[in-house]
Amino acid sequence: MENKIRSRIDSLWKVSVACFIIAGLTGFLYRLGMIGWLTSSLDLSLENIRHAHSHLMFFGWAVPIPLYLLLKYICDNFKPGISSLGWMKYGIWGGLIFGVLSFPFFLLYGYRPVPIGAGTLPLSVILSGMVMLCWYMFMWGYYQIRDQLKDDTAQPWFDGSLVMLFICSLGAWSVAVVQALAPENFMLMKGMTHFFLATFTEGWVVLALLAIVVIQLDIQPSDWVIPETWSLGCIVIGAPLTFPYGISESLLSPLLLAVARIGGGIAALGLVLFLYVLVKSGKWKYKIQIWIWPISLIALKAVMQITASIGPSSFWLADHGLRIFYLHVLLLGAFTLMMLGSLHVQSEATKSYFYAVVGSIYAVLISLVMPTQLWPTSWSGVWVFYVLAVAALLPVLAVSLQWITLRNVNTNRTDARY
Repeated sequence: MENKIRSRIDSLWKVSVACFIIAGLTGFLYRLGMIGWLTSSLDLSLENIRHAHSHLMFFGWAVPIPLYLLLKYICDNFKPGISSLGWMKYGIWGGLIFGVLSFPFFLLYGYRPVPIGAGTLPLSVILSGMVMLCWYMFMWGYYQIRDQLKDDTAQPWFDGSLVMLFICSLGAWSVAVVQALAPENFMLMKGMTHFFLATFTEGWVVLALLAIVVIQLDIQPSDWVIPETWSLGCIVIGAPLTFPYGISESLLSPLLLAVARIGGGIAALGLVLFLYVLVKSGKWKYKIQIWIWPISLIALKAVMQITASIGPSSFWLADHGLRIFYLHVLLLGAFTLMMLGSLHVQSEATKSYFYAVVGSIYAVLISLVMPTQLWPTSWSGVWVFYVLAVAALLPVLAVSLQWITLRNVNTNRTDARY
């Protein structure tokens, strides 16, 4: 029975990585559309392709993979009861299933209602709502066994990340409420949308990432030369306040811009404190070949966030390409490499497969600098968009190879942390 349950749990990462690959292919499709290589017969808009790409990355990768790693860690170390285990396991599975089901509707219709018989239904929105209900299912299961983790150093980070996931879901529900009750209030709707996105990326993603860092590098209370609540609290407080950064500069009031700067500065301070403890502990050196890559990108993310908080707003907000680069440093770079590295160290696969993923992701990040103000104008040209398209395909190929390899090796090594 235990082996059967473990097999069902381990199947989660395989589906989640498959979602990453499909979302990556959708991103490649988007890049092809930007250079005019999508035929009109496909009848796909770039906006809908972008929605399908981002939502599958969120619903199929950015949420389920850290939840899987958390669940596996709990199963291996705390032996949760069948009831709480079921809530968490089926919560992840449900989120994956509804996230995958929403993908074709985002791709074909975006947020628009889908014609069904004589009426229409916003199926992409409905399915997104079902995904969030599944998040709550996982949270309920976690709450039931939370007391068992009270002495574990990773528990505060698990708690903080799930609180951020819950809060960002409230932002998403608020968008639907505003759309129903005050559709003419464009600014409020935009604000709620970016509140969800900011709390998700700067809150949930960052804290889930740091929770996995704490586990993989075995950061203990004795390693904290400062109270860990300082770092955690700064990120929890600062992350939701960064939502104005997603709004066009022309629509921002001085107050909103100040809120974004303060929130970004506080969140970046929390990240810097965490990195200080990490470097001070020296534990990242034990597997430097694996962890140096995501940790370097965590540091880069912190530097960019500090720069945005103190630098000219015209430079940061007016350059859409720079914001895309920043998001990819966090989501594709630090987060994805940490998650794939965690899957790698619990297997017997050779490091070359992981290095291929590292190289492909760094290639994408370098290519994303080209459309920004950081890239010299004299070096720009139409060729940049072709480079972006080719680079977008590289992580898909590298992660597909790693996925096939990890499925075929023993993922239950006795010396693995999980």
